[in-house]
Amino acid sequence: MSTPLIIVLLLLLCAGANTLWLDARQRRMERQLEIALPTAEAAALVSIRRAAKTSRWRALQRFANYHPDIVHVVRPVYVLLAGAMAGLGIIYVNGFLRFPGSYGAIAAAGVAIMVVRGLFGWQQRRFANQLFQQLPDAVQLVTSTVRSGLPVHEAFRTIAREMPQPTSGQFAIVCNELNLGRSPEEAVEEIYQRTQVSEYAMFAVTLAVQLKTGGSLAETLQTLGETVSQRVALAARAKALAGEVIFSSRALTCAPVVIGGLLYLINPQSVDLLLFDRQGNVLLAYAVCSVLIGHFVIRWMVRRETTL
Repeated sequence: MSTPLIIVLLLLLCAGANTLWLDARQRRMERQLEIALPTAEAAALVSIRRAAKTSRWRALQRFANYHPDIVHVVRPVYVLLAGAMAGLGIIYVNGFLRFPGSYGAIAAAGVAIMVVRGLFGWQQRRFANQLFQQLPDAVQLVTSTVRSGLPVHEAFRTIAREMPQPTSGQFAIVCNELNLGRSPEEAVEEIYQRTQVSEYAMFAVTLAVQLKTGGSLAETLQTLGETVSQRVALAARAKALAGEVIFSSRALTCAPVVIGGLLYLINPQSVDLLLFDRQGNVLLAYAVCSVLIGHFVIRWMVRRETTL
């Protein structure tokens, strides 16, 4: 079996494993929510309630790390264009390094996929972080509205009018679903399903328990708001403590480029071996790949340790 075929099979295996892991994580969260929010029998459902539809392109969307339910700062077509340009750039560079065409094609495809997944993932994390940062204010607004004697529905409409994006947009969707007959806890739980912000699942469970068992909803929401505020502060502190590590990873990533440029200005012959010799090209490719892999591994470790 040739080496390019082995590399392609390994990439497909990694992609499949990542998809299975994401699917298992999603199923686990859905089971936990089903325990907290039991689904009503079909006969008891309101006739105008809309049924959730599964996209036929769900597997492809997961592979590309694309979330159709969020507001994208960079339009998806531009993300795909950026991935294509990155792949063409790798092919162009390979024309100077003179690696076999199969290696260049595999590297171009891998870089294009990484760019597309990275840009979509960055937008999803940015969107989720904005919702997470604005959630304490939203819960406080719901608490104040409920204490004034107004129903939860009116609190959601106030959030849709008064809060900034993206929270106002998500609660505008909630208000539309309430108008169609959906319960408040199910509508809030749908925000979690769309955005994967776990605090909205906590919000939905709190509403479900209080609305079905009774009690002081305002006091429970106030406790939830304090808890979410503490989580927001803790997340900000964790990111601040991780700032030194992030800066170090960026410095280590940029250092070879800066040092290589200085060496080329001082003594070009010392760098020509990497640019114009076959073995030097191989060493240069390995060096670039190792530096990039190290950078992304550090970023992944920091993101994993700072996620609440």
